[in-house]
Amino acid sequence: MTSPVRQLTAIRYHHDRPWDAESTTTPGWDDVVTAIRRMDDHFYPIVQLNCSERDDGETIFNVIGGNGRFALFHMMGDWQYSDSAGSDEEVRLWTSNQGYFCAQRNILTDIDKVLTIVKAYYETGSYAGLDSVVV
Repeated sequence: MTSPVRQLTAIRYHHDRPWDAESTTTPGWDDVVTAIRRMDDHFYPIVQLNCSERDDGETIFNVIGGNGRFALFHMMGDWQYSDSAGSDEEVRLWTSNQGYFCAQRNILTDIDKVLTIVKAYYETGSYAGLDSVVV
């Protein structure tokens, strides 16, 4: 099965120069897994999957964080991972640059669950049905 994902982008921050992006065109699932497992919430805090060739595609799927704490959400939409058992307490992911803040209920700590949800998006390019994958 061919994935509808056309671009994988991993944002990288440096100590001594501005951030840059590593892009992979038509990434394989192994490319996605490697990028997510490399995330460390500082130097590699962001992975994006894009079903469009454009950098501003409206379907971009974001994985933010690293070091065992991740947030998953639709860049320009309403979907984001949420655990109803979690709290509304604001927490910070991604410690370099401006960081990323979200409610504690939006944090996943199970890398297998992260990869399961991301794979569902990778295979379909759709947010429809991701909440059923979360269960």
